Amino acid sequence: MRSISKLIILVFVAEILIFLISAGIPYNSPSLVQQYNELEKSIRSQPYIDIAMSIFANNIRVAILDFIPVLGILFFAFSIVSTGMLLSAVSTANHLPGIIVALGLLSLPHSFVELPSYAISAASGLYIIIRRNDWIRGVITFIIAPIELLLAALIEASLFFVSNPYIMWFASAPILVSLYFFYEYLQRVADKYVKAPQLSQTAQYQAQLTSLDHQYFNQYRDNWAKALAAESQGDLNSAINYLWSSIIDLIIANAIRIGMPYYTKEDLDRVIQTLSVQNPQISYLYQQAFTERVRNDYPVFKAYAAQLAAILQNIYQTSISRRIG
Repeated sequence: MRSISKLIILVFVAEILIFLISAGIPYNSPSLVQQYNELEKSIRSQPYIDIAMSIFANNIRVAILDFIPVLGILFFAFSIVSTGMLLSAVSTANHLPGIIVALGLLSLPHSFVELPSYAISAASGLYIIIRRNDWIRGVITFIIAPIELLLAALIEASLFFVSNPYIMWFASAPILVSLYFFYEYLQRVADKYVKAPQLSQTAQYQAQLTSLDHQYFNQYRDNWAKALAAESQGDLNSAINYLWSSIIDLIIANAIRIGMPYYTKEDLDRVIQTLSVQNPQISYLYQQAFTERVRNDYPVFKAYAAQLAAILQNIYQTSISRRIG
């Protein structure tokens, strides 16, 4: 389940609980009840489409305020408590338990089309703050709220003209299913805009070095293979040069792994000294291989180079295993 879906569910559950709690607390306010009765009376006298548009205009204002990052979640809580207190006042005036009236209201066909839209609005605004690298998802998800509220307003307005309000569940049920599929579609659209987190400069540099050390290690193997091929053809001078190049490539690969890139002869000497701490034979074998290379004694040079390469290759592969582990 996506993070934003979990957040919407969390906010929606909180919305229902806050509404039930605030509606269940007795609240006596004759003036508030009088305002409600006058408003309901004026609405009942209007045509169906006017009632629907009036409900929609009011609810969309609430949803837009809910969507405002940071402040929206505060207004969301305030509007739920206010609605619950209004219902409690009306229930108290009619000598009815507020919690029972609230549960009855939730069972009406428009409630589960309308109420989730406020949770979606508030959660979308909150998501923009929580997941800034994915803020576009919050904006795209909010698109469903006005559509939901318009459909909810059309259903709620129809309740003034039907004898049994629950018959409108035949309209609400397919609408809820359709809205779910539309929500999933919006999430797929948002997926296309999600940017993978960019590596920090340090991570990018380390990735470049990792790629570079593999490059030199591969060059070491290639040059070693070329040396053996030259040896088989009797070209010992080329074989010596290829073997020496392969040794240098392997040293550089290790140098990059330990954070000592090789640029000059002095750098190479420092790398040899550092690697010799792990295996003192490295310095000796390197000096002997260098001497025999100058003498152009291929068999002896190859013997020293092979021993040196085996040690250096083991150090390199051990460092790779530690990184993976």
